[in-house]
Amino acid sequence: MKSTIIPAAAILAILTIPSNSFLPPSPSFTRSSTSSLTQLHNIFDDLKLIFSDEGKAKRKAYEDERRLEEEGALAEIKERRKNPDKMDEYFQEVGNSRRKLREEREVWNFQQDPTKDPLEDWERLRKEGKIKVGSDLERDKSSERLGSEGLVEVRVDERMPYIDQGWVEAEGKGGQINEPDVEGEKKERKGGAI
Repeated sequence: MKSTIIPAAAILAILTIPSNSFLPPSPSFTRSSTSSLTQLHNIFDDLKLIFSDEGKAKRKAYEDERRLEEEGALAEIKERRKNPDKMDEYFQEVGNSRRKLREEREVWNFQQDPTKDPLEDWERLRKEGKIKVGSDLERDKSSERLGSEGLVEVRVDERMPYIDQGWVEAEGKGGQINEPDVEGEKKERKGGAI
């Protein structure tokens, strides 16, 4: 029985030694260059911080702040329901924002004209400032990382000139689609995609 306890204790001792203790210290990272109070070494330090009195106090403060925001929004809704003037003002704001979104969307109606290339209108509208893409868009400064300019609030691919054109399957004779099979021969089938 003792012979199995000693190897188990030795293995446990070896596993608890940090792996970086076998490596030489990195010249760019030394203990003297960072504060030992702010440096976290592993997940256990994170868990200690989360479940410590300081972490509990921060979580409680965050939850209290969120609750106050939600209570304020609820009080505003209740006040609007009681006061017809505030409700009219609210509906006016909602109508204005919907109108603005509709006008922004109507700018893209040029893509529905099958007689013209949408790229011409897209370039003209971009020069006029009605369409903003890529570097024209305002970027979130808090998301700048490793040379990135930051993120944008919209999908940039949805602002390209051919987005509403869609993909159209090429049809063969009689509604059949010709597809090469694995050997390179053509096979015909009815319907659409596989």
